[in-house]
Amino acid sequence: MTRRNPPKIATAHRQRGVGLIEALVAVLLLGVSLLGLGLLQVQTLQHQRVSYSNTVAQLLSLDMAERIRANLEAIAQYDGADTQDPPDNGCSSDCTPAQLANQDVIDWRTAIQGSTLTSGVGNVTVDERLVGGAGIGVHDVSVQVQWSDTLNGGMDIQAYRFEVEP
Repeated sequence: MTRRNPPKIATAHRQRGVGLIEALVAVLLLGVSLLGLGLLQVQTLQHQRVSYSNTVAQLLSLDMAERIRANLEAIAQYDGADTQDPPDNGCSSDCTPAQLANQDVIDWRTAIQGSTLTSGVGNVTVDERLVGGAGIGVHDVSVQVQWSDTLNGGMDIQAYRFEVEP
């Protein structure tokens, strides 16, 4: 009589723990995710800087517009005011309206140069137009601040223009 071996029952081998491939895939996914998060943070900081520069330019423009509004007597003196070539004759007290206008331009230049704007400059344009049949003169004031922005790797010129009728 031949002896037969009983049939072997296939038993499922259960794996315990995590295999090396699964661990490597998890680490790879985690690394790519963290790299993406880091790049997102860098872009957020760059755009925050651009937004801050826009806010500073707006505040500087509004500052000059308010100075002009406070000194309407010498509004023509502000026309052509440029922070690259400000007037030399400012004053500190007992100023005439023209001297006050010159001092305003000097102070504005100091504020722009002291700001965080890269290569910031400003200029003012005053246009007079006649309104109505009586020929009443109305002034249109345009205050502009320009600066260089390096967001995209180049030197892009940004500008903020504020127009007001004081």
